[in-house]
Order: sequence, then C-alpha cells, then structure tokens
Amino acid sequence: MTTIGHNRTPHLRPSPTPSISPFLFINKIPIVFSEDWDTGIGGGLWSTGLAIAKYFERHADIVTTNLIGLGRVKCTRNTNPDEQQLNTRLQENGKICVKREALTALELGSGNGFLSVCLLALNASFKKSHPGEPPLIEKLVVTDMVDHISLIEKTLHVNSHVWEEMYVRNLAESGSGDGENEEGAMNSYFGTLSNDDTPNASDCDCDRGNDDTTTCKKVTVIAAEHRWGEQEIESIREEESKTRRHNQQSNEIDANVAIHNQKYDFIIGSDVAYRDHLHAPLISSLLHFSHEHTVSLIGITMNDTKPKFFDSLLEAGFRYERLADHFMEREFRGKNFGIFAIQRCR
Repeated sequence: MTTIGHNRTPHLRPSPTPSISPFLFINKIPIVFSEDWDTGIGGGLWSTGLAIAKYFERHADIVTTNLIGLGRVKCTRNTNPDEQQLNTRLQENGKICVKREALTALELGSGNGFLSVCLLALNASFKKSHPGEPPLIEKLVVTDMVDHISLIEKTLHVNSHVWEEMYVRNLAESGSGDGENEEGAMNSYFGTLSNDDTPNASDCDCDRGNDDTTTCKKVTVIAAEHRWGEQEIESIREEESKTRRHNQQSNEIDANVAIHNQKYDFIIGSDVAYRDHLHAPLISSLLHFSHEHTVSLIGITMNDTKPKFFDSLLEAGFRYERLADHFMEREFRGKNFGIFAIQRCR
C-alpha cells in the first residue's frame, strides 16, 4: 500500500475482486456488496440507501440526464457571457448542444460506501458509452466517521472497476514518527475502470488547458472522515497538514485531497436525519458544501424524521421537493420513505 508522504511513489492496484455474486447491476455494471454490522450501524444497508440505489438502477437514463444538465449549468456558470455565446453552443445534427463540465460529488454519512459505488457505476457506464466526452463525475468524496473509513475502503476496493484513482484519507490518523504515516497522509490506488476504452488525448473534448491541449478527466474517489458541522475545524486541520507537506507533493495531489475547503455540485445521503440532534450539524454541512446550483439527493425514512427537519431546511435557505412515488420500487412507495431533492434558494 502506497502512502503519499514525503515522496509521491507509484500507485498500487487493489487486490483482484473476489468471486462474489453481484448485489445488483446498474446499466449492466455489477455492484459487489455485503453488509458488515460489526462495524456499527453504518455497516448495514439502510432502507433509503437501497431505495436510492434502486432509483439509480431502474431510472439510470433519468439520473444521467439530470447529471448532464448539472454539468451544463456548471459550464455556463464558469464561462463569461461572451465566451458562453461563442464557445458553449454548437450546432450538431440540427440540435443546439450545450457544452458541459464534469461534476464533483460528495456523500455524507456513507457508512459502507454502497451508495457511492452505485453512483460511480452509473458514471462508469456513461464514460464507457461516451468516449471523448468528460465523465458525469470527475471526483467523488465519500465521508463518514473515522471508524467507518476502512469499511468504505473495502467496498470501494471490491468495486475497483468503477473508478480510476482512489485516495483513502484519515485526518485523525496519528503519525508513526517515521514520516511515512503522518496525520493527513493518503494511501492511493489505481482502479480497474478500463483504460482500453479511453481515447487518445487528441480525440477527447473534456477540457482545454492554457496550452490548448486536450486532456481527459480521470474518475477519482476519495474516502475521508467528516463530522457534520465541524467542517471549519477540519478545514484548519487540512490546511495544517498540507502546510507540513508543502513542496513534498505535487499540486495535483493537494487539489485532489482538499475536500473541506470546496463546494460540490452533487451531494447524496441516505437515512441521515433519523435523530433530532443530527439535523443542525447535517444542515450546517449541506450549507458549507453547497453552492447555489448544488443538488442534494437525500433519502429520508419518514417514521424517524420529524417535520421540523424540513422546517429547519427552509429556515436555513433551502428548498426541497420529494420525488414522485412512481420513481421508487413498490416496496418503498407510500408514506414511510422518500427521496428528496434539496437545493439552496436563489
């Protein structure tokens, strides 16, 4: 296992995926998963986690279309009006086509990494079927309490076919004194999302640097600790850790691991508001990580989430909409479960 510390050494591929029957398929891409309740409550598959996974599975085309739309909004947001008129609209086959950018995504309270793997599978399917285009998602940060990071890492490892690079970070990790495993150090891996289908750089239309050369986005996943409502403290620790490694790592690594000092385009979470005392810190994290166009897709079990959670969302400046029941599997339809799209009021 390679630790990014004083020197950047080559990535290692994770161990081959064991022979386990897939839990489900998303666009024919298998998802390997098994529960591990010994880790704690996050080790199991909670109801709305499965509900969102089934939504990704059954309505992959709708989710993909929505993520493409977010990518177009992101591109427009990052382009000045003159460039937007000149560069972002192309005439293709008689249709107006708007350029887009790959998204950054975040999962809060992941537990076991299952839902993130499902999202990555959707992303991998798109990447394989749309060579030469940017992926739907270029970076996904998977977070939970520190005692769940190893389980998240395990789930990501056995599904290495849906990502290209992975960094596993534990901000609470104490150093060994030899400089190799200092606090904030990262273990990095190559996944097995096939590079055979990736076109040459000259064939890609992902993004252009100052030298006008074209490069394709890699799909990077980061597993890291995040305590809801404590992002300011974690940002300080992150900056301190980065300062200690100043001039010892590439700027690319620093950009990849700076997870608490940025906004995300798409946020997911399941069964994250099941206790009243979790509402304020959860909403605090949503506020911190959201910009005005961020969409959060949150699964809620209505029996254990009181109406005041939604009141608190409104008070914090969010609006929300519940997905129609017909988008959910029959077992989740009715009053007990809901998938909510949450966004800042503009």
